[in-house]
Amino acid sequence: MKKIVTLFFFLTFIGYSQITITLPENPVYDTIQKSWRGYNHSSNSNLTLFENQMFRDSFPQLHPGIIRWPGGNISQDYNWLEHLNVSGKFNLKNVIPYLETYGADLQIVANFGTSNAAETAEFVKFCNSTDSYYADLRANLLGNSAPIQVKYWEIGNESNTRWAFGWSWLGYQNFINFRTGEAPKPLTHEEIDRLYYYGGSFFREGWVPIIGGLDLETAILGDLLFYNNAKTTDIVSVKFPKLDISDSNSVRVYRTPNFDFNWAHSLGTSPADVQALYNSLTNPSNLLSTSEFSWDETQVTLSPNGGIQANDAVLIEYNSVEHDGAFAYRNAMKLADPTIEIGYVVALKPELYEDPVFQQDFATSPPDFMVVHSYPGSETQPLAEHGYFSEEVYVAEKEINSLIEYQNLWNQRVASWGISNSVGVAVTEWNINLYDAAPDNHPHKGISSGVYVASFWGNLFEKSIRKDIDLRANNHFALIASGSNFIHLFHSNTTLNTSVEGKATRMVMETIGTYPFALDGTNLPQIQILSNDLVSTLSINAIEKWGGISTDGSYANVLLINRDDTQSYQVNLEIPSSYLADTIRVKKLYGTMIDQYISTTTEEQVLTNNTYTLNIPAFSVTSVKIHVQKDLRNTTSLSSLFHLFPNPTSTVLNVQTTQENYEITVFDILGRTVKKFSRNNSTSIEVTDLKKGLYFFKMQTNNTCETHKIVVN
Repeated sequence: MKKIVTLFFFLTFIGYSQITITLPENPVYDTIQKSWRGYNHSSNSNLTLFENQMFRDSFPQLHPGIIRWPGGNISQDYNWLEHLNVSGKFNLKNVIPYLETYGADLQIVANFGTSNAAETAEFVKFCNSTDSYYADLRANLLGNSAPIQVKYWEIGNESNTRWAFGWSWLGYQNFINFRTGEAPKPLTHEEIDRLYYYGGSFFREGWVPIIGGLDLETAILGDLLFYNNAKTTDIVSVKFPKLDISDSNSVRVYRTPNFDFNWAHSLGTSPADVQALYNSLTNPSNLLSTSEFSWDETQVTLSPNGGIQANDAVLIEYNSVEHDGAFAYRNAMKLADPTIEIGYVVALKPELYEDPVFQQDFATSPPDFMVVHSYPGSETQPLAEHGYFSEEVYVAEKEINSLIEYQNLWNQRVASWGISNSVGVAVTEWNINLYDAAPDNHPHKGISSGVYVASFWGNLFEKSIRKDIDLRANNHFALIASGSNFIHLFHSNTTLNTSVEGKATRMVMETIGTYPFALDGTNLPQIQILSNDLVSTLSINAIEKWGGISTDGSYANVLLINRDDTQSYQVNLEIPSSYLADTIRVKKLYGTMIDQYISTTTEEQVLTNNTYTLNIPAFSVTSVKIHVQKDLRNTTSLSSLFHLFPNPTSTVLNVQTTQENYEITVFDILGRTVKKFSRNNSTSIEVTDLKKGLYFFKMQTNNTCETHKIVVN
C-alpha cells in the first residue's frame, strides 16, 4: 500500500473504529474436502525428518488430507520398485504406515520419462486392485496387502517448464548447447508440447544452463558415469530407454581417461562452467569407435580397447525413442482402474489448442483435471523489494481469480471440443515465489509469506466451495526440505522448526480447514493499493474474514487477515448468546515486513459477555477459537450433563453426572490425546500424572458430547 497516508485516509480509518463481525446464530457450513488439504513429499526425503516427536506433534495440526508423492521433479526418473530396497527413505513401503498414522490419502505423480504406459497401468493396479495377485504382491513388497486406494494421479511433473530438463526426456529450454564453436540446437514449445501429449523420440545430447534444481552433472543431458575401479567391460542401463537399434549413429560414447575430478569439483554453476565440463567430456579424441561398444533397446555394453581404467569418465549420448505420450498413459491407466482421476501437467498453447486434430485427440483421451503451478514471483518479488506489501499479498487473490478464469476456459473447451467429462483443476507446489537462493532477511522469509499463504488458502477454499473452481486436488509446496529456500512448511534442521508458512497454514487449518462458514461484517475498511502499472490505484478489502466450526462442533472459529501494511484495526466480534460461549483463544502472527523476523502471540480469556474486542496488527494473520457449550454442527443446544470440579486442581477431578455410561478423552492444548477411558455414573479422576497446564476433557455418551476446560496446577 502507498506509504503516504493523507488526511482523507486518516479520517477514513477513524470511521472504521467500530468494525463489527457477527457470527451467525446457526452457522450454515460447508465441508473442506480431504483432497484440498494437500502437501508435497519427496520420495528421497530422509525418514528421520518424519520419525521424530517434533514432527509427530506438529504435522497433525496442519489437518493433512492428501500427500502428493513422490513429488517434485524426482518423479521423472524415479523407479519406485528399485527404491523399496533403499533404507531410511520415504519410499512407498514407508509411505503406507505414514498414511495410516495421519489419516491421509495418496496422490501419485506418475513417472513419465523412464517408464511407459503399460508399466504405469500395472502400477495403478498394484496400488488399487483388490485382485488376490496384487494383494499378494503388496504383502510381499510393502508388508501390507490392503489396497492403497489412490484416486488422484498426474502424468509427469514440470515437464514443460524451463528448469525441468534434468529429470525428464522432455522439458523446455530455448536451446541445447554443444561444444564451444558448435551451433546450439533450438527447441520450440510446440515440439516439446507435442512430445508430452503424443510421445516420440528425443536425442539426449549436449547441455543446458543450470537453473532450478539442476546441478553441474544433470545439466548434461547424456548419461554420465565416473569409475573408481578398473573394469574390462561394463553394461550400462541408460536412464531413458528405449534405445534406437535401427540407426548405427543413434549412440555415441566418450571415454575420458584420467579425468580430473578435483578440477570438476572446483567448477561453479555458470554456463561457462557447464561449457567447460562438456568440452572436457566430449573431446573428439576420446570418442570410442563403434567396435568398442554395442547396445540393445535398454542398455549399452562398453568394451573399450584396453578396458575401463580407474578415474575414467564416460559420457553416453543417445537417441531415446518410442516414448509413450500422456494420451497413451491416460488411456492405459483408465483401463486399469476407471474410477481414478488423472491430470495433465502441460498447459496448452496456440500451436496445440488451435489445431482441430489435436482438439479431437484431446477429447478422445481427456484428463479429469489440469495441473497448475502457481508461482507469481515475477510480481511478488519486485513488490516486496520496493516495500509494497499490501500489493504483494493481494497477488494471492489475483492468483485465485486467474484459476477461476482458467476453469472457465476449460468449461468452454469441454463444450466446444466435445469432451465427455468435466475438466477440473489441481493446484500444486503453489507459493509466494520460487527463490532458491533467497538471501538472509529477504522480506519473503518473513510475515509476507505467512499472510500470502493464509490468503491463498482462504480464497481457494471459498471459491472452490462456491464451485467457481472445480478443485480436484491441492498441494502446498514441500512439507519438509532443506536449502536456502523459504517455501517449506518445516525446515529440516536439528529442531525441525515450523516456518512462517507452516505457522500460517496451521492457523488456517485449525479455524476454517474443516467446516467453514461465511461471516457478516459492518464498517469493514477498504484500502487503496497500486494496480499492476504501479500508477493507478485499486480499492480492496483491508480485512479478509472467514468462519469455521471445529471437527467436534465445540468451537466457533474465526480467521482474520489484515492486508493493510500500515494500519492495525480494532474489531468487535459479536457472539450469539445461544452459543453458551465460555472461553476464547486469540493467536496472532505478524512481523516487521522488511525482513524475516516474525512474532506470534496467544491469549486465552474467559468470556464475560457476547462481545469480544480484539486488535489485529497491520499485515497479520489472526485466528480466534471460541469454546461453546453447543454443538454447532446442529441447532440443538446441549444442557450440561457433567459437572467437573474443582477447577483448577492438582490431585483429583470429580465428575458429577446422571449418565450411566460415558467415555472421557483428555487432550492437551496441542490437541494430543493424553488420556482415554470409560466410566459409570459419578466418579473421581486422578490428575497427578498430568503436567501443569490447560487440558480439554471431552465427555461423550451415545447421544451427546461436551468438552470442559480444566487447569492442572
